[in-house]
Amino acid sequence: MYKDLRDVRERYAALRDVIAQTPGGRDDAVTRTKVAILCEAAIAALDDPECRQRLRAVERHAAELFSSAEHRKWDRKHMSGAEYLRLQIFIALEGVNTRLFFLDALRDRSTTAV
Repeated sequence: MYKDLRDVRERYAALRDVIAQTPGGRDDAVTRTKVAILCEAAIAALDDPECRQRLRAVERHAAELFSSAEHRKWDRKHMSGAEYLRLQIFIALEGVNTRLFFLDALRDRSTTAV
């Protein structure tokens, strides 16, 4: 397994756990900081524009999710802003996960072709 992909997968799993275990919808500087650190570490581990873009979206949405009021602008008729932001974060994280599988397969294909 490739170290850079493994490092991002570890951060992906940690981010997913943090978001799953922390409902948000209130000011939570500790969780905001934890998410920012994990996102930055994942971005630094892998030079991939698509992963970087998705991880930046996770970081932005988490900043609003774990704020005192920013999440409210995302309120929907049948879903709170906090729930909506959590959903958007999970979607972005699954995009990262899918991209990692793609990059892993692409690298494996290029090493077996040689």
